[in-house]
Amino acid sequence: MNKSIDKLHKLNKNKPINLVLSGGGVKCAAHLAILEKIEELGLTINAISGSSGGALVASLYASGLSTQEILFIFKNTSLFKFSFFSIKKAGLFDTILFRSIIEDKIKPKFSDLQVPVYIAASNMQNGKPRYFSKGKLLKPVLASCAIPGIFSPIKINNILYSDGGILDNFPVKPFLESAYPIIGSYVSEPAKKTPQELNTTLKVITHASFLRAHSAESFKFDFTKTTVRFPVSNYSGLDTKDSEKIYNTAKDYLNL
Repeated sequence: MNKSIDKLHKLNKNKPINLVLSGGGVKCAAHLAILEKIEELGLTINAISGSSGGALVASLYASGLSTQEILFIFKNTSLFKFSFFSIKKAGLFDTILFRSIIEDKIKPKFSDLQVPVYIAASNMQNGKPRYFSKGKLLKPVLASCAIPGIFSPIKINNILYSDGGILDNFPVKPFLESAYPIIGSYVSEPAKKTPQELNTTLKVITHASFLRAHSAESFKFDFTKTTVRFPVSNYSGLDTKDSEKIYNTAKDYLNL
């Protein structure tokens, strides 16, 4: 058995865990598998932190939706609807229009959630991450998912916020002083490449950006009791058609 999964099985069922869900767009469908594994093992979640797609999964799950209901949303939501297109906003698509997709599926306020949640978003004005855990829930979730250049930033209290993954794609920080063990679910592992797959300037630059982003997060694994790093690097993070394949890959990896 994979060492990270073996450590999951050895966790004390009488001690709650803190769960960290990385960003990764549609690849965050893999997080549903670890939630199911946690349920299967009879573990109790003390709190969840999430960035980008991980923030969306965290907010939906803590709002009471089942993993299968969340998977349905992943499979049936088009990320790039023409009606979301915007030429007057700071992004190709207007993020706030996603309100219609998720606002009736998540609780209005953080205090309404079944499990405490921390949402990582990037303050685009001072260059620092912020971890939302109080007040209204919708805008922080939308902000955390707002990929820069594609989706417009979200204004919260006159501050512009974008994708949490810009500054913290694996938000362990909210739990560093907690007495409970931190468990991670990570879906942004870079793909391994052959020399033939790195034979153009664009391919090298693109892969280097993935490696740099991963390097900025990987040291955080040391703060966790265990982190499951799902082998979903060959899937797109933006194609919702891959949602079920990603979920099934993650289930197979966890031997569910």
